[in-house]
Amino acid sequence: MNPTEWQETIVARLMDGGPTCQHAARVILDRKPRIGFARQSRSGARWTLKGDIQMAPNAYSCGEVSARLLGAIVHETTHLEQGLLLRLSVEGEVQGWTAEFKAREELEGAGLGPGIADRHWQNIASLPASPTDRQLRYARSEMLACAPRYLIWLLPLRPGRWPLVPFIPLGPLLAYYGMP
Repeated sequence: MNPTEWQETIVARLMDGGPTCQHAARVILDRKPRIGFARQSRSGARWTLKGDIQMAPNAYSCGEVSARLLGAIVHETTHLEQGLLLRLSVEGEVQGWTAEFKAREELEGAGLGPGIADRHWQNIASLPASPTDRQLRYARSEMLACAPRYLIWLLPLRPGRWPLVPFIPLGPLLAYYGMP
């Protein structure tokens, strides 16, 4: 399957899901990000500053269009809609994880694969749309429990808190996300 066919298949499968999946499909159709494969050090999927979505070949394959893959794409599509600072905050990550959880539920309902049964994901997805700082700290701890190597501890809770973040950690953080 060539990259264009693969991306068209992704959009078609997302349209088979519910509102969260369909919204992501529309974002992909409107923004036309390149969804492809790139070697990554720590994450299975990531967004780029160019507005693309890159999947790790050791985590996904071009031959699969699973609920797991589609959920990761919905997660990264959520980040593409956010401003740069929101993308690099715990609040932005909560939105991404929540969208992925909801997308996987919708895809499971459509018979396209299993949802996410992990209690940490459920706890993150149950947060309100405007979480308090305490809830964001809790979400950060749940993300770390689910993915111990995740560098979420480097992120400020909200984009407005960036002036409080020392400049030095941004180098490793941006390298983690695959940015120049």
